[in-house]
Amino acid sequence: MILSLLAFSFTSVAGTDLKKMGLPNNRVITITGHPDYPPVIWTNKETKKFQGIAIEMMQMIFNEIDVKVVFINVDNWARAQEEVKSGRIDILLPPYKTEERLPFYNYATEPFIQDETVVFVRKGKEFKFENFQDLLKFPGTAIINDSFGSDFDKFELIHKNITRLSTTEQCFRFVDKNRARYIIAGLNSGLATLVQLHWEDRFVVLPKRVITTGMYAPISLKSKWNIPEVNNYLKEKFAEYNRKGIIKKLEKKYLALLKKENKESKILLNKSTKTSNGPT
Repeated sequence: MILSLLAFSFTSVAGTDLKKMGLPNNRVITITGHPDYPPVIWTNKETKKFQGIAIEMMQMIFNEIDVKVVFINVDNWARAQEEVKSGRIDILLPPYKTEERLPFYNYATEPFIQDETVVFVRKGKEFKFENFQDLLKFPGTAIINDSFGSDFDKFELIHKNITRLSTTEQCFRFVDKNRARYIIAGLNSGLATLVQLHWEDRFVVLPKRVITTGMYAPISLKSKWNIPEVNNYLKEKFAEYNRKGIIKKLEKKYLALLKKENKESKILLNKSTKTSNGPT
């Protein structure tokens, strides 16, 4: 009983305490992440800056304790992971939790959002997918360094049936050119990419999910920010933001932004088609 009261007391004043604490790097924290995982996080094509649910969420959370957030886009997911592993950048967005990552990142918090990993195929080229063995019948593709849970990662390591490419768009084009039969990707990020390509009617999702799991915001084990007070504060805020529906509101906001970007790109595409007289 006493322990539970102490825990409640700590979480209820965590934000207030962190406002008063001396925090690392003059209260500046650095964050990087996946450049191609909309609507959770992705790179704006014009500004090259990150945007998405996770970006606004982290900005809001650290604003509450007067901490400045510096988002650093290192262009690809593999390098983003390495930068956080080394401690050169403090937080990584939004990796799954796997055994292989535990030695490098502190997964002290709960996931801030759930993610479904699925199999996309060209319409008319669907196949039976009930277990991982079914995927060995055809070559597949996925983004470099994307994890699909420990079981699948071990399976892929043995069978090496997946060609890894830099972006989700490259993966879809790879399948479209019949160089692979399917792409494994997050449901929302895959659908968002198809919208951007104007290929919504070209691909379908197979019914079975590869995995449904949480997405996290772990701190590097080598970061000066890897302290119990900060990890407990993040855990508290993720729970609060989900309880109050803030994450859901951000999800609607950034899905709407994706649709807007798609509409604008269609207009530009149509204008380009109408004004172009062909190669010069």
